[in-house]
Amino acid sequence: MVDILATLDPEQRAAAMLPDGPAQIIAPAGSGKTTTLVARLAVLLDRGVPPDRIGVVTFNREAAAELASRVAGQLGERWEGTTRIEVRTLHAMARQVLLDAGRVVDLVADRQPLLRAARREALAAQPELVPPEAAELDAHLSRWKVERIPPPHAARAALDAYAELLVHRGAMDFDDLVAGAADLLETDPTVRSRWQTRFMHLAVDEFQDVDAAQLRFVRALAGERANLFVVGDDDQTIYAWRLADVRRILGFRDWYPAARRVILATNYRCPPEIVGAGRRLIEHNRERFAKPIRAGRDGPPAPIGAIATVSDDWPDRLVRLAAAEADAGGRACFLARTRTELTPILLALAHAGIPHTTAVPAPIEAPFVVALIDAVRAEPRDMHPFSALRRLRRARGWDRASPEDQLGDDEHAALDALLGWAAAARDVPSFLRAADAMRARLADLRRPDAPIELLTAHGAKGREWPLVILLGWEAERFPNRRALRDAIDPNRAMEEERRLAYVAVTRATRRLVLAIDPARPSPFLAEMGYSPTAGATRPR
Repeated sequence: MVDILATLDPEQRAAAMLPDGPAQIIAPAGSGKTTTLVARLAVLLDRGVPPDRIGVVTFNREAAAELASRVAGQLGERWEGTTRIEVRTLHAMARQVLLDAGRVVDLVADRQPLLRAARREALAAQPELVPPEAAELDAHLSRWKVERIPPPHAARAALDAYAELLVHRGAMDFDDLVAGAADLLETDPTVRSRWQTRFMHLAVDEFQDVDAAQLRFVRALAGERANLFVVGDDDQTIYAWRLADVRRILGFRDWYPAARRVILATNYRCPPEIVGAGRRLIEHNRERFAKPIRAGRDGPPAPIGAIATVSDDWPDRLVRLAAAEADAGGRACFLARTRTELTPILLALAHAGIPHTTAVPAPIEAPFVVALIDAVRAEPRDMHPFSALRRLRRARGWDRASPEDQLGDDEHAALDALLGWAAAARDVPSFLRAADAMRARLADLRRPDAPIELLTAHGAKGREWPLVILLGWEAERFPNRRALRDAIDPNRAMEEERRLAYVAVTRATRRLVLAIDPARPSPFLAEMGYSPTAGATRPR
């Protein structure tokens, strides 16, 4: 234990050595939350807690695998049986609770087709009552199952039909996993006793992301013993669309008044200037814990810069910057608020022939775009592809003005890009040759181990890169205009946008570059303490 504790800073050590009982560890970006969590497990083992009586839940399989690997690597040589520490995702733990109780767990991987079928059934039965579209039904269904908020009257018949389809299949969906396990633990004394006896201590990683059902589940697992060790950061609560709510981590002591709280105050990831910019930005939020956030290391001079996006070659300039980082043995990541904003970089990388990795498809690779391109293959060879694509698009109801349209802004932007590209083609064969060549080129350049990566800001949490290039650091793009416009509470939505911006800024371990139109900078730039210039940022 002496060796392990010696590697920790004072706050990390205080967190790891807390006595039994409820505990809340607030871990800002780069503050070593996983290091602290592993040290906490070491302390429990050193106190004589059997490894198979310790449970740890995470939010995804990658996090669970990484944590299990670190436990094995750092603790395995010091204590026996560390592999018996139960490290699972929340959904995997919930699934096990249901299986142990004899429940059949046959999951529907994608419930959208079933919701569309249920909507058709409801509409046929009551033509005068038009249910919401499938995407809206999906949101109502999650709120109903997770937060116990009843759906509106117009949605009820379709959701009842969906429930019947699940029963007919003997299946459940992802929301049923955790909500069902929480219900079972709360209502079945035998199941509850068995699982609460199983774990003397329970740790929860990324606690800021829990939804209402997940909170009920972990509280039921912890039971009256309440040896619940939760780690998270209120400033990184960015998944409201998954029903996470920052008020849950802020209100932890409402459920556990005796809970001890430790704040990890040092960011070891980012240079001091980036730490300061992120701190100034996030301090504009009201729904947060007031906390010191300080830099734990030195950094290079002028780690924050900007590139103006007013010239046509700005994507090529940014790609050259990332390529230089890769050529020097580093890694670079392009981050954007939405997938659409990554498109110019994807095309610039393809034109330059630079390998990269991303899960974000280029517009020409989107399924609905591919469907239109394939449909054009049956059109007359001498027909202009622009006319053919426009007709085929309208025939499918993919029209912003059509009441049947079910596509979002990003999808329509991809279709618009396709039509713009087709306008320059001579005929259908030349268009198809160009489209097929571009798709093949993109596929060839996608390499999982490439040092250049493209992600949305939501997908970047928990990750880091020496060079981070933030795209669209502009008004109405970051913060996102649509997110604010569609929000029930625009003020709270703005705070979530600011948290997302904070996450994006604090991914950079060496250098941060902001892509900005100086005429319309994001308000977050001023909140960080900078004003835009043509090629750099400067203190206000």
